Amino acid sequence: MRAVRFGFSGVIVVALGRLAATGRLPRNLFAGIRIPSTMRSDEARSTGHRAAGSALTAAGFGPIAVAVIVAAKRPGRRAETALFRIATGWLLAWLGLATFQANGAARATVAG
Repeated sequence: MRAVRFGFSGVIVVALGRLAATGRLPRNLFAGIRIPSTMRSDEARSTGHRAAGSALTAAGFGPIAVAVIVAAKRPGRRAETALFRIATGWLLAWLGLATFQANGAARATVAG
């Protein structure tokens, strides 16, 4: 059951990444990159999210892949825990990159 929840979270991140990349992620209370540079204006928010869209999408693939592996192979508890930790590291690294990309694009929009 843990693998299903983990995989579902990856699917949500991929969907949000695709919406961000295409400029269709509306301003909302729950999802998006909320840093000072992306919050300065609607244009900066949109530009930042578009720049981060690919990294956001990639972030979700780690949890999805691990969920599929765990569901298919049924590894031991220690191996499962290691896989979940690797996928969490993958997710956080890509989210960090997405935030970095959004910040740069949003700052360029505000400055330019």
